[in-house]
Amino acid sequence: MSPFLPFVLVPALGLGGWLAATYLPGPEAPEMPSILTLDAPPALGVSRPAPAVDGPVHVSMAALLPPVSPAVLAQAAAQEPFPEVTAILVMGPQRLAQINGTPMVRGERLGNFRLAEIEADRVLLQQTGLGHQRWVFVNDR
Repeated sequence: MSPFLPFVLVPALGLGGWLAATYLPGPEAPEMPSILTLDAPPALGVSRPAPAVDGPVHVSMAALLPPVSPAVLAQAAAQEPFPEVTAILVMGPQRLAQINGTPMVRGERLGNFRLAEIEADRVLLQQTGLGHQRWVFVNDR
């Protein structure tokens, strides 16, 4: 076998592949089936007519959730204790709180809790999904 054979075969095979792709018919484009109706149950029994406008329809998440009684909310809040705030650092407009050993800034989440506000001696924790909020003082539960 000649040492120059690969230098001749590679361009020849490339040219042959290009010619085959150019002159042979390609596969047909697939057709998407047309969907006439969408058989799906309504979202948790909520039926809201869409406004007659072009563009996206905005629906609040509360409309998609099942109704929850205040007794169930109180029971769920009693099951999960609020996290412990061990330290707060305030340097001008910058504020940092150490909650359960994790440094956090305003807006961060820890489990089911969101840090809403940080003051010099306390933080406001909101329990997501339940709407409960409580001021937690440093080293207080």
